[in-house]
Amino acid sequence: MTLKKITINNYFFRSLVISGTLLATSIPFSSVSIAASNNTYINEHQSNNTNIELNNTIATTRGVNISALNLVKQYEGFRSYAYIDTSGYPVIGYGQSRIRGRRVRMGQRISRAEADAELARELYQIQRIVRSRVKVRLNPNQLGALTSLVYNAGTRILTHSTLIRKLNAGNYTGAANEMLRWNKAHQGGRLVPLAGLTRRRQAERRLFLTPHR
Repeated sequence: MTLKKITINNYFFRSLVISGTLLATSIPFSSVSIAASNNTYINEHQSNNTNIELNNTIATTRGVNISALNLVKQYEGFRSYAYIDTSGYPVIGYGQSRIRGRRVRMGQRISRAEADAELARELYQIQRIVRSRVKVRLNPNQLGALTSLVYNAGTRILTHSTLIRKLNAGNYTGAANEMLRWNKAHQGGRLVPLAGLTRRRQAERRLFLTPHR
């Protein structure tokens, strides 16, 4: 087993670890989203002259599932300025309604690097919620698919849905099929299916059902 030790000083250190090998450090999240694969995680740490050991156990306490990150970036898209989304609220970056804990305001702008960092932090928190609500074992692909789904559709999926009931009963295929039902949004006062949401749910279902190697 190869053990690598890195010292970081008062800044956010980002590393890309694939199959136990440290490939790059201090790389932007946007680069990772292109280069990474399903068994890859971003490890983000904030420290003060702290030694961090990385070994071939990829997941860490600050690990963000790359599959979820890629899906969210692909289907949300990036905008550097605030805009009104389908929910009627201002969002920015990758459809984010809060930045550093504060609600987004119209006229606000954001850099891609800042949006990447905020997205990673938010997805990490969502992963924790998913793990707390799901009572069965999840592989990284299943965790990534659920994280992307919850980021887009909200945590109510994990509390009051047929999807979570089927999943916690061990019916993985049934839960995956339930993802396809979350493809609607309010338009003109009605809840209607959207082509973009349909494609996203299909992608999340495919990822959920993809065996992790």
